[in-house]
Amino acid sequence: MLNFNVPRFEKMVGDALGMRGGIEKAVDEIFDAGYSNLFFIGTGGTFAHALPIKYWLDSETDIESHVEIASEFMTRKNRRFNKDSVCIFSTRSGTTKEILQAAKFCQDHGARTFVYVSNPDTPIYEHADYIVQSYAEDDHLGEAIYLFMYMLLARLCYREGLLADYDAWMEKLESITPYLIKGKEQYDATAEKFAKAYKDETWIMVAGAGMMWGEAYDYAMCILEEMQWIRTKSIHSAEFFHGTLELVEDDTVMLVLQGDDEARPLTDRLLRFAKHITEHVTVFDTETVDLPFDDFKDRKLLSPMIIYSLLERLSRHLEHERNHPLTTRRYYRQFDY
Repeated sequence: MLNFNVPRFEKMVGDALGMRGGIEKAVDEIFDAGYSNLFFIGTGGTFAHALPIKYWLDSETDIESHVEIASEFMTRKNRRFNKDSVCIFSTRSGTTKEILQAAKFCQDHGARTFVYVSNPDTPIYEHADYIVQSYAEDDHLGEAIYLFMYMLLARLCYREGLLADYDAWMEKLESITPYLIKGKEQYDATAEKFAKAYKDETWIMVAGAGMMWGEAYDYAMCILEEMQWIRTKSIHSAEFFHGTLELVEDDTVMLVLQGDDEARPLTDRLLRFAKHITEHVTVFDTETVDLPFDDFKDRKLLSPMIIYSLLERLSRHLEHERNHPLTTRRYYRQFDY
């Protein structure tokens, strides 16, 4: 596959799975001390990746959770935030200004912070009550972040009495790497076809719902806009019918993300409408990917990581066809703002 190094990918996923012991220790301490709720606090992609986690928690458990944009979290008063809240952060660099400020804010208000970071010995360590680290770069960062959150949720659900077969569940999760690689291989041709056909497009629409909405938002903003400078509209499949449908024309390019959850009918409806108007609709669907999990709620939980992994193939082909490296930036982190 284009620009895909299997040993490097295996190392990144393996390193992330290697955080299990540290995560278990942290969650056990948190549970034994007691907690009131979870706050997933992020910015950009780390905010987006937390959206499906809350969706899953709300629909499958009674664990109270919140997702906050770091800067906004500090400017408003969320009355559910208190000293017994557990505030969860993910950061590749360990230096993102808003994340550092928000983590310090949480600690200053007596809450505990639990951090995943890719780079050791970075400033975020100063503001973490619990921290785990694994090697990851931007192209496979999502897998590391999701594995961190999946292992955290699995241990917490086990301690809450919601996951009796914890060890068996973790054994399945620890076998995920070849399934991710196979999924990438399965969608590589689709990704290449899309990149070749639409490399010169001036704007693209990305849609999803349920567990896919966060990834639709993330792919539109963090990849197509930030890394490829393509004007992009991300839209929730249900909200599409309350305004955005008027933008669809016979040459509109649509990237639609379909997942393993209750929201599939919402996206099916969008697809039925869109395909009547434009032939330029491409679907990435996690239901077509084999996983070591068969249970609906487990496939549902893993679906955002799967779609992230599949879309990495699209990013690589767009980078190649457009001759626009994914690392090129005009403004982001280029100067103070």
